[in-house]
Amino acid sequence: MSLVYKEVWGDEGEAIVMLHGWAMHSGLWRNFAQQLAKTHQVHCLDLCGHGRSENIEPYSLELILELLVAELPQQPCTLIGWSLGGNIALAMAKKYPQRIKAVILIASNPHFLKTADWQGVESQVLDVFKANLLKNPQMTLWRFMSLQVQAMAQLKFELNKLREVMRECPVPSVNTLEKALALLITTDSRYALQTLKMPSQLILGEVDSLIPIGAGEQCVQLQPNLELNIIQGAGHAPFLSHESQLLSIMHDFMARRAA
Repeated sequence: MSLVYKEVWGDEGEAIVMLHGWAMHSGLWRNFAQQLAKTHQVHCLDLCGHGRSENIEPYSLELILELLVAELPQQPCTLIGWSLGGNIALAMAKKYPQRIKAVILIASNPHFLKTADWQGVESQVLDVFKANLLKNPQMTLWRFMSLQVQAMAQLKFELNKLREVMRECPVPSVNTLEKALALLITTDSRYALQTLKMPSQLILGEVDSLIPIGAGEQCVQLQPNLELNIIQGAGHAPFLSHESQLLSIMHDFMARRAA
């Protein structure tokens, strides 16, 4: 029995595999996946310890990759990673290049933490976030969800929709949340991006409070073949706020890659 929960939508077209972000689960972008499934077969995976997937020990990137790659379609697929899922997608592409034909990163940063030479989130912000997570995980998660949609025009409506989807599954354990957050903070996928051989695309939201758009230009400097797209007015979850625009950008990329 697999430790990783998977939903599959569509039975025609090339395969797409979707990896969600920290503390979330694949139900968050089910509607978006169903739109992609009109032309592709879409596999949505819950990360280990998230959603309906089982907890694992040790909670390491190596074990996560081993479990996730077992759920990939037999034929090479397009791998889509959102936020933390983008870091995992880059690591998978580096370790299993024969299984992946293209990588699409949505609101993701290969080095989440800001450094002297890289744009990201301030370490002090993450330290406070981690401390609050240990004190009150539920309140911290609600705060994190509000950051995902704060740039949306219909903020209250979208936040309620996000919370409704999240209630489908139990909240990940504090242990999983803490270790997955540590994974996000410590993983440096810049070399994986720099050495990427397959077609790649990075899609960022103009007003994302978690991923500065300046990091996109730095990513292109690392990987000149990376296609960078900025969605005006979008935040950290463009598949909720700018679904049609995001679909158009992704379909165009995949069509040109196939050609």
